[in-house]
Amino acid sequence: MSRMQRSKGASGERELIQAIHAHLGVKLLRNLEQSRAGGHDLTLADNAEGGPVARELARYGIEVKRHSKATQGLLREWWSQTTVQAQRAGLRPCLAYRADRQDWRVVLPLAALVPSLEPWPGHEWTADLSLLGFVTLIREQAAT
Repeated sequence: MSRMQRSKGASGERELIQAIHAHLGVKLLRNLEQSRAGGHDLTLADNAEGGPVARELARYGIEVKRHSKATQGLLREWWSQTTVQAQRAGLRPCLAYRADRQDWRVVLPLAALVPSLEPWPGHEWTADLSLLGFVTLIREQAAT
């Protein structure tokens, strides 16, 4: 991965952290061990406000992708990486991505929306939400 790609990725992570904080009031941090340990990109800050919203958000292994384009092929590749990393951490997979000149999108397994569904593998068994849709889902899940 080139220095420019790493810089764009880190910038995307910081941008998403700010957006989630603005919507939910929960502070996330970049997981600086991710490249060595192969983990997800964002974690709950040690000093994050507790509460049900923070606890719900902490259940997700959030992978962040900031790329010039977000093709179906890339989304399938990113989703595969996201699910492997979340499974290793014992978390729900969550892929947040943004292509150039586009808004943030969040991919979740359909089972995150409908808990009675089996968590089937593969990108075809996912829901692609706006960032606002994702934070609304987190708030609703935290309230139940």
